[in-house]
Amino acid sequence: MRLPVRFTGRLAFCILAAGVAAGQAQQPELQGGALAPVPPEITRMDTAAAPQTTEAAPQPFGFESEVACFGYIGPDNEQFIAQVVGGENSAEQTDFTEHNLLYLDAGVDRGLRLGDEFWIVTPGEEVLHPMTGKPMGRFNQFRGRAVMVCLEGRTATVRVTLACTDIPDGSFLKPYDPVPIPLGRRQPSCKPCDPASGKAKGRIVYTRDGVIALGNDNDVLIDLGVADGVQPGDQLSVFRHATGADYGIRPQGSYWVYTPPPPGVEIPRTYLGDMAVLYVGDRWAMARIIEARRLIEVGDQVELK
Repeated sequence: MRLPVRFTGRLAFCILAAGVAAGQAQQPELQGGALAPVPPEITRMDTAAAPQTTEAAPQPFGFESEVACFGYIGPDNEQFIAQVVGGENSAEQTDFTEHNLLYLDAGVDRGLRLGDEFWIVTPGEEVLHPMTGKPMGRFNQFRGRAVMVCLEGRTATVRVTLACTDIPDGSFLKPYDPVPIPLGRRQPSCKPCDPASGKAKGRIVYTRDGVIALGNDNDVLIDLGVADGVQPGDQLSVFRHATGADYGIRPQGSYWVYTPPPPGVEIPRTYLGDMAVLYVGDRWAMARIIEARRLIEVGDQVELK
């Protein structure tokens, strides 16, 4: 059945008016003939996520080159797995460097395998405690690293992958164990009149390359280790009892060291700086000076924060 034209027009008009009304219901109210602006969505500052920064994140206390090119205190009679007895360029050089091929006095007979990695080590001087004079062991210097490339029954060939310094003929090889660089957040530095922490306390006993006056970024050995509860990443305060020339400083071996006050004499601490532990042994640790406010020397005292 066909509808009248007049009715059809009215029906279309009603549908159009309903659509306009629905659209106006979703629009802001008119103000003076113009559409009111839609307010932007507001985010409260107290509910917004805090910006992420790197300042509060843990930071490395040292560099790989420091732990890979320093050394450790070992026993006088330490047995190494192999010794360098020559090299591909022995006719032209007596000291070796990166990419050189070195020949060893050991092979399959000592359990060596292709792809094995090694520390290259040269034994150094005996370490004497600066206060007691008692031996603590022998300082073994890391010269670099090497990897096994050829293997025979009683000999082998390694390639030098890292040379910290010249590698002399006769150096020894020690199985390579990675030493991760510890991460941490800097603790506040000690100030004059700060009390002792009451934690493990020791002394600086050895310095890299025999340096006497120490400052920022110098590496040292201290007489605290795993047996004293020290771990990589720990931080220590460095201090001394500055008492005067009469009894405050004396020679000890190749160093001049500050000695504690005599019994019955109390002297406030002079805080010198801070250090962070990079790796540890049983009764020693290697640490890096991360802040030096005065010159630091062998014999100065350290205390866990």
